[in-house]
Parts: sequence; C-alpha cells; structure tokens
Amino acid sequence: MNMKGESKDSSFFVFLFFQKRRFIMKKQLLLISFVWLFFSAYSQFEVSGEFRTRGEANHGALTLPTDNSETAFFVNQRTRLNFKYQNEKFVSYFSLQDVRIWGQEDLMVKTGVNSSTIGIDVSQAWFDWKFAENWGLKTGRQIWNYDDGRILSSRNWSNYALSWDAFLLHFDKDDFNFHFGSSINNTYPGFNKGGFISDDNPFEEPLGFRIKYFNFVWLQFKVNKSLTLSLNSYVSSYLKANTKSTIYSMGTSGMFAQYKKEELLVKGEAYYQYGKNGFGKEVSAYMASVSANYKLGKIGIGAGIDYLSGNRDNKTYNAFDLMYGGRFKFNGWMNYYNLAGNTNHSGLIDIYPNLTWTLNKKHQLFATYHIFKLEQDPPLPDGGDFSYLNKNIGGELDISYTYKFDKTFNIKAFFGYYFATETTEYLKGVPKGTSTSPYWASIMLTYKPTLYKN
Repeated sequence: MNMKGESKDSSFFVFLFFQKRRFIMKKQLLLISFVWLFFSAYSQFEVSGEFRTRGEANHGALTLPTDNSETAFFVNQRTRLNFKYQNEKFVSYFSLQDVRIWGQEDLMVKTGVNSSTIGIDVSQAWFDWKFAENWGLKTGRQIWNYDDGRILSSRNWSNYALSWDAFLLHFDKDDFNFHFGSSINNTYPGFNKGGFISDDNPFEEPLGFRIKYFNFVWLQFKVNKSLTLSLNSYVSSYLKANTKSTIYSMGTSGMFAQYKKEELLVKGEAYYQYGKNGFGKEVSAYMASVSANYKLGKIGIGAGIDYLSGNRDNKTYNAFDLMYGGRFKFNGWMNYYNLAGNTNHSGLIDIYPNLTWTLNKKHQLFATYHIFKLEQDPPLPDGGDFSYLNKNIGGELDISYTYKFDKTFNIKAFFGYYFATETTEYLKGVPKGTSTSPYWASIMLTYKPTLYKN
C-alpha cells in the first residue's frame, strides 16, 4: 500500500479545506463589516447603564414613631442595563432592571450571597414608529412623565419607578405637542371565562385595586420663549368588585403653566376631578398649586402653596386623588400625605418656603419647610373627647446636599424631620402624646455610564 501517497492526498485535502474555510471566514468578516458600516452610517446604537445605591435610616417616615419604635437601617439598590437603537423611521428601547434590598437574597450560604429568585424585571421595552413628519406611535412598556409630574410621573425615587404597558400616539413640534396615551390591564386572554371566574375568585381583575383602563390627552403650547402652557385630561377606569364588566371611571382635567425669564421661575396648575371612583361613589374634587423661585447669584429663594380639597359631606367624594403623580417630590420627603386617606380624606394645604445655595458647579444645598394644614375639619369618631382636634397638622423640615462629580456620577444626601401635633397623632393612629421625634435620613449614589455608542 502506498501510505506516502495517501498521506500527501490527505494533506492536500486538509489544505484545501482550510483554504476554503479562510475564504468563507473572509466573506463573513466582509459581510459583517459591511453591515456594521451600514448601520453605523444610517443608524445609532447605544448601550448605557445605571447603578444606584441608597442607604436609609427611618425613624418616622410614612407614620409617627413612639417610644417602642426602633430605627430601621437598610440599603436598597437599583441596577439597569439599557439598549437604544435608532434610525430614520424607528426608535427602540429596552431596559432590564434589578431591584433589591441588601440582605433580601434567598439563595445564600453562610459565607455570602449566591443569588436571588427575585429582583430582575423589564423596566421598559418599546419601539416608536415615526410614520409621518412629526408623528409617532410608541407601543410597549414605557415610562410617562408630564409637566411637573403632579398627576402622571415616572416616580423615579421609587426603585421600581412606574411603567405602563401602553400605546402612545404623539405629535411633536418646537411650539406644539400633542400626546394621546392608552393603557389596559388584562388577566385572562380567552373568550370563555367560566373556568377563570368563580365564587372563590369573582374578579376578572384579581388585584381589585388595580386600574383596568387608563387614557389621557396632553397638549402643550409654547406661547413664547418664556411661557409654556399645558392642557390635559386623564381618565382612570376600575372594574367594580365581584363583577365581570361593570366599570367605574374617574376623570381628572386641568392645566399647567410655566413662566421662566432670566432668574425668575413661576409654576402654576389646577385640576378638577369628576365621575366615579373605584368604589362607585360620585367624585367632585379639585386641587391648585402655585410656586415661584428667584435666583440672587448663588442663592435661590422660593415659596409655594398646594391646595387639595377634602370631604365636605357624604353625598359626594371631595378628597382630591393625586393619581399617578410623584410621591417623594411633593408635600414633604417623609411622605406623610401622599394619599387622600392619609389625612382621613380631609384634604391638605401645604405652604413651603425654600432656599437653595449653589456653592459651585459641584456642590448644592437645599432646604424647605412645609407648613401643613387640613383643608376640612377632621371627622370625629363616636365616643371620647376629641375637642382638641383642629386643622393644624404640624410641619416638616427637609434638607438636602448634592455633589455632582460629572454628568455620569452624583451623590445626594437627604434629611427630614417632622414636627407633629396632636391632630397628626390622631391621623396616624398614634395615642395622644405618645409620639417621639420623627426623622428620616438617606444618602444615594448614582452612576449612569454610557457603555457603548456608535
């Protein structure tokens, strides 16, 4: 047998094989390079991240502490990985989010943390189709934030923030914007609900408090370089308890105005609520707010007032609902009065002078004091002497410090202290004279790097 000849033939075929592979790989590399150059020339792709860590000391946030209360110390964390792709006709965005409190992990050993079965979720996942000049249709999971966030906000202070599975039809120009948003929550995709709804589970929506439909219209007019005006209307619809199709809808309509010229900034807004709330009761409520700030060199002086109506009788529900607006941003950082029920549906008046000191581009101090009063007298329970109750529900001092290292990294420190009254104790369900010093403190580090951009 000619072993040498077979060896030469084998070597030759191996050589041809690798030459062919090289040729194919070169073609693939050329194709990949061509596609890459094409997308680089006609599109934009960006990968970014967010790493946010916040430590908190809570001895009175949300409610009043007593002698038996202990200060809670904890650290929470939000991590996001964002992908954005854009060309002439489409913009797409995908954001993965992991939220956790340090120590909550449920897969661990004595020497440390292995992993967790909770925490990872999709924060945003949408695409925006630019189907005509200035027109777009955005669909998917998205975050909404309009005007100052009073009625519809991203709620970015919350680690989860507030996302919507929705459609958004929008028209945007320099001097005029029109947005129509629509969201729906379903739990059962089939047409035969007989096996889903039962005596044990009488809801089509098992989370009975969750909104069924949410729709809004927002129009913004830039009147001139200084004045911007917004007109908006929001409709939230809830499924009546123990029913399959009875819907209660409540509307919130109003306006927002902002005037900015040189060192002066003035904001004002007013809203009226009507229809039926989630419990089927007729609603007639309103709120108004105005604030002003003026810069004197490095010092900014400001003041504002929020007025939210409260219940007057049992015929209609008069307590204004802040809907899906910001919670931490308004009416004190300790979040005593961000829900209508927090004041026993008696409404709220908040007067807040404030001071900002910008030391330089990196350092800023801010302080505000909230003077809280009830809009209506609190309802009195049967039995006992509650003649001491009045509309004065105390005040809150909020102080913050911000350090901006650069555009990607900053550190913020917060401190809040509440000065309670006997009426505050009554509203918070604390026995008269038993509350102790309520305070809250936090420090937050946020890093938002751009990981890749073509």
